[in-house]
Amino acid sequence: MIGKRLNDRYKLIRPIGGGGMADVYLAKDLILDRHVAVKMLKTQFSNDDEFIQRFRREAEAATSLSHPNVVSIYDVGEEEDLYYIVMEYVEGETLKDYVVANGSLSVDESIRILKQIASALSHAHANHIVHRDIKPQNILIGVDGIAKVTDFGIARAINEATITHTNSVLGSVHYLSPEQARGGQVTFKSDLYSLGIIGFEMLTGEAPFKGDTAVSVAIKHIQEPIPSVTEKAPHVPQSVDNMIMKLTAKDVTNRYESADELQRELATILDPSRVNEAPIEREDDPEATKAIPVIPADAPLEGDPTLVRKPDEAPAQGPAAEPAKKKKKRVGKWIGLSALFLALLLFLVFFLIPRLLYVNDVTIPEGLVGQPSSEVVAELETLGLEVELTYREDDTVEPDHVISTNPQGGNNVKEGSLVTVFANEANGTVDMNDVVGLSLEEAEELLADFEDIEVVYEESATEDEGTVLSQSPEANEPVIAEETVVTLTVSEGMTYVMDNLFGMTRSEVLDQMDDNPYVTLRFEEDFHPSIESGLVIAQSPSRGTEINAPVTVEVTFSRGPEPSSSGGSSEIETPEPDPEPEPEPDPGEEDGPVTSDVPFSVEVPPAPEGSEPPEYRIQISIIDSESDTPREVVSESITETTRFTLPMTLNPGDTGYLLLYVNGQEFSESPYEYTYEELLSYQ
Repeated sequence: MIGKRLNDRYKLIRPIGGGGMADVYLAKDLILDRHVAVKMLKTQFSNDDEFIQRFRREAEAATSLSHPNVVSIYDVGEEEDLYYIVMEYVEGETLKDYVVANGSLSVDESIRILKQIASALSHAHANHIVHRDIKPQNILIGVDGIAKVTDFGIARAINEATITHTNSVLGSVHYLSPEQARGGQVTFKSDLYSLGIIGFEMLTGEAPFKGDTAVSVAIKHIQEPIPSVTEKAPHVPQSVDNMIMKLTAKDVTNRYESADELQRELATILDPSRVNEAPIEREDDPEATKAIPVIPADAPLEGDPTLVRKPDEAPAQGPAAEPAKKKKKRVGKWIGLSALFLALLLFLVFFLIPRLLYVNDVTIPEGLVGQPSSEVVAELETLGLEVELTYREDDTVEPDHVISTNPQGGNNVKEGSLVTVFANEANGTVDMNDVVGLSLEEAEELLADFEDIEVVYEESATEDEGTVLSQSPEANEPVIAEETVVTLTVSEGMTYVMDNLFGMTRSEVLDQMDDNPYVTLRFEEDFHPSIESGLVIAQSPSRGTEINAPVTVEVTFSRGPEPSSSGGSSEIETPEPDPEPEPEPDPGEEDGPVTSDVPFSVEVPPAPEGSEPPEYRIQISIIDSESDTPREVVSESITETTRFTLPMTLNPGDTGYLLLYVNGQEFSESPYEYTYEELLSYQ
């Protein structure tokens, strides 16, 4: 799957996770240029309508959620019997991995994470969605520390809140609410119970219930009260222990009414006035058999149908005894109902739940040794097993064939168990990865096993800078990683220096710009007092400008002199060059070129009192011995008289020119001439 493009938009980079129903890949959204997570239904389920419907329901439920602590769903798609969901990519780790790596978390950090999850659940519940599978594996902790709830794969609207699947219990058994374990109605409070178990695990470093089988753990959720947090972690405030006890109450009526109420509780849970509050009363075991008290014969029987008379007291005889018989019948009826309830409970605990939680046994086939590793992996996955393929050197089997498996063939394992397949690495031979179209960083990450990677840069106007344009060896070519030199050709983006178009005709401009992928031309015309019609008199961007992105170049052609106007702006007074200095140049300095800063002032008339001064766009170009076409040295807007110093270089006997444009039109007295001798005088 690595390198595959889904609908020509999402390019799969590498696997980052998965479960029994789907695999998750890191991918690149080629249109929006961002990393995403693609959750793809496993191929063995692509023909199973029930699984496909459940997969689609996940997306439909989750797309209605928009919250900073909920993983966003971007897109849902299908291609060649591959069903996938495109989700927000969260760089980080699961809360489960975080707790395993750090042990028990601090009280402050645990409460911070609980607040974020509670906020996410509040948003989901407000949209009538129950998650049903709240567990640390479905909580992502980003590198920024933000917790996000993911995998609403079994979330459904509240009006579909009954488990209907007969061969599986949805949700991890360690975080299963009692009502889920019984197969009863699941509500918003079921998510709160699971959140309480997560809180217990964060504070103590371990889940509250353990067992050899999933059934034994589920029964503990039904029958046993959760241990006290403070017994395992004495530093935890009593207020926090009370909150965990209330979240994990067996009786749903004893839990918080909503995630909103839990959020209000979390807001004050660590206040100094609360940390030493009195412990809440632990609820009785809801499944324990109740004792039936004995009462005197003359006590009234109205009210509690579970009360009976002492067995050694005889009832009254005759007609007066009839009411007593009716009462006895009523008591007997309630006792019978209680016995029926107990029988149903025992049936549920010892027959129905084991069937719900039962996982099929799978026999690992024998004779896998020596078979092609790809065929063995496919065969084991078809049996419902998770497979990890590991390579190592071995001379007893052919390259890329199976050396052994763990567990070995003939052993029985549970469906979904992990089987490690060891294969001969074929003297290190592997199929070359396809990295074309990936960024250099992504390609290097994918080629981590290759020790020698050479990068060659090539200008490209069509691909983003840093994109792999080609590779050697080519994709899927068998190579030995340790011995192969990988060459990646990577785009560095073109940098184009703008040409000088001054004085060109229209056809010359078109020929000059024809092969430039960055440039779009836009032509304009304007009068010019000295340049003949049809020749370029101005361009933007100006010559010498570095361009590394598409740009529109505005080219202005001369229309010749304006018939009835000398051009220019009547609002600006005629700028005068500064007076020439008196000292004569040293004749010895006339032997070579001279460069001087020519002083030049542009005078702006004062604005009427009380009004804003007008703004004039000034452009000044120079023609000298270094350039026989104008080069722009000033381009700015002014509102007052401004003095400029303009660099000019002349050889002996040459003449330089200064061209002044005001608001896009050449000034009437432009161009201004400068001789070699004048330039010497400015030094």
